[in-house]
Amino acid sequence: MDKYPAEILSLLNQVMTVFDSISSSYIIIDASETVVTYNEVSSKLDGIAASKVINRKLLDVFPTLSRGSSSMLQVLRSRIPIWNKAQSYQAPSGKLMTMTSSTFPVIGADNTVMFVIEVVHDISNLRELTDHVIHLTETLKESQTPTKHSLQIITENKQFKRLLKDVRTFAQTQLPVLIAGETGTGKELIARYIHLNSSQNNTAMVTINCGAIPPTLIESTLFGTVKGAFSGAENKKGLLELADGGTLFLDEINSMPIEVQSKLLRVVQDGAFRPLGGSQEKTVTIRYITAMNEQPEVAIQKKELRSDLFYRLGVCMVVLPPLQQRLDDISHLVEYFIRKHNPLLNTAITGYTPDFIQSLESRSWPGNVRMLENVVLRCMLICSQQNHDVLTALHLGSIQEPSISITPTSTHHEWEPIDSREPEESLADHLAAYEKKLLIDALARYQGNNSKVARQLKLPRTTLQSKLRKYGISS
Repeated sequence: MDKYPAEILSLLNQVMTVFDSISSSYIIIDASETVVTYNEVSSKLDGIAASKVINRKLLDVFPTLSRGSSSMLQVLRSRIPIWNKAQSYQAPSGKLMTMTSSTFPVIGADNTVMFVIEVVHDISNLRELTDHVIHLTETLKESQTPTKHSLQIITENKQFKRLLKDVRTFAQTQLPVLIAGETGTGKELIARYIHLNSSQNNTAMVTINCGAIPPTLIESTLFGTVKGAFSGAENKKGLLELADGGTLFLDEINSMPIEVQSKLLRVVQDGAFRPLGGSQEKTVTIRYITAMNEQPEVAIQKKELRSDLFYRLGVCMVVLPPLQQRLDDISHLVEYFIRKHNPLLNTAITGYTPDFIQSLESRSWPGNVRMLENVVLRCMLICSQQNHDVLTALHLGSIQEPSISITPTSTHHEWEPIDSREPEESLADHLAAYEKKLLIDALARYQGNNSKVARQLKLPRTTLQSKLRKYGISS
């Protein structure tokens, strides 16, 4: 690694020190796909000496990987980080590994990718843990009667208030809702808000993060299993059955394997499914809420999301704005976080100075509201340690922004702005506008070929032509 600039080497050494201190497995490759760092934890995990990995091409060390399946090579090409990806692979020792990884680029001064870092966590025992979680979920659902309680969403931003009015309208229907937004914008909060304001508010909302479960387990987690379906399988209800009569929240739906998405599509359409290894169909009635941290059109183009599933689940669409588009909410959020964390931290922070808010407003927030809460929490601790009771810019000054230049999954300007419709617009108008947008986008994608558009949208051609005339759209 001596051939790299001193400041880059210093940065990498700091990163490796942090990962080593928490006993994390990590691997670093450079722009030529050569492994430059492979730590001792990784060596023990994969069963191969570091000396046989370092200075070799990644695909030569891990021949079961390919350019299409390797997260590191994908990030090297795309410059887009991949967070908490679950995958299985065969280690050089022959051991079958199930793991989650977070992979991100290190961008140089010339705006090119110099290194790709992947941090790995072994979750080979997750099948047992997943079964345990399902069992606990089932037990809680059967033993508790959910109670309706208020859910506070902090905002004074006019556009976000208008968005919440749409959300409340969607909640009163049985239509599926798809929530899109950057990490930390509050997608799960909005999902709970919809559930608590719906007719299913006296039932449980069953939640699954599709990106946190390996592809080999997500099908059995959703659909359940019949004894003998695979080695060690028992008769267990899946989350679909547990959510029957209530709400199922599928977070990071674009992380669900495509083949599982096709099976889920049938459940969404017909309400019927078969448990893994079962021969008898079961039927369910479920209100679906889904979320994703990138724009659906992008996920469809990247083959991460089936377009037909999107059209089923995205009837009601909510696009959450990044914090950068609601800076006027920062002061209100800070007040809420102070009230929330004072009892938890045993602090007595009474408020903040104007320069504290000004400093927050001048920062970038790639982690959005979640990142803001963490920063405020740390400032409260620093303030209390210094025997102060008011947050100032000095407390914030000791908390540095991330020094690694990482290309975000979606930059702020890529997200569609919050809708500027007048508040009196009806749900029918909203759905019509969304349908029109889908038609225009599909026509653009297939260069006005009506036959291809009709096949893509699963519409009879006569119906497509009727809708084009309705909206005044020309091929």
